[in-house]
Amino acid sequence: MRRMIIAVLAVLLLPLAPIPAAAEIQLFADSPLLLAVQGGNPDQVDALLARHADPNLVDFKGRTPLMYAAVNGSPDVVETILRYKPRIDQRDQVGNTALFYAANLGNDAALQVLLKAGANRNLENRQGTTPLMTAAAEGHLAAVQILLADGANAKLHDYTGRTALMWAEWNKKNAVVQALRDAGVRE
Repeated sequence: MRRMIIAVLAVLLLPLAPIPAAAEIQLFADSPLLLAVQGGNPDQVDALLARHADPNLVDFKGRTPLMYAAVNGSPDVVETILRYKPRIDQRDQVGNTALFYAANLGNDAALQVLLKAGANRNLENRQGTTPLMTAAAEGHLAAVQILLADGANAKLHDYTGRTALMWAEWNKKNAVVQALRDAGVRE
């Protein structure tokens, strides 16, 4: 009985995962910063951030302006946001980062800017998937090559046991399979 009470108290006293303050959560539908990011306008983004728009705002799915910029693929907007020191490896609700979004969509220029700024190329999302795995699965050859050149670990397995090579094979992305094999990647 005493062990059960201690276990219950331990769980109750554990620090909770940080939850963004209400001021940090914004539905981006009417956000001037998001509209500028989506419009691909680095000057507007810069002006808004210079007037203290928060580069770490999150929407209801945990996505940040940097993630939206990576989706749009504008390296100028990504660079502009990075000047304001956002949390570069901030994760959304499923554990994806801006780098993951850029890799998933094959936004190679944004991918390069994020890597140069120090984004973690091997960070896994909640499924254990890395940016390299998603780029390989989607068949984004240039993104795979960029990640490999930057030192992405091709030996990592996701929670299904698949590697980047396995994902490329599974999805019949033959050019990516060949590039991974040429880089010395084996099952």
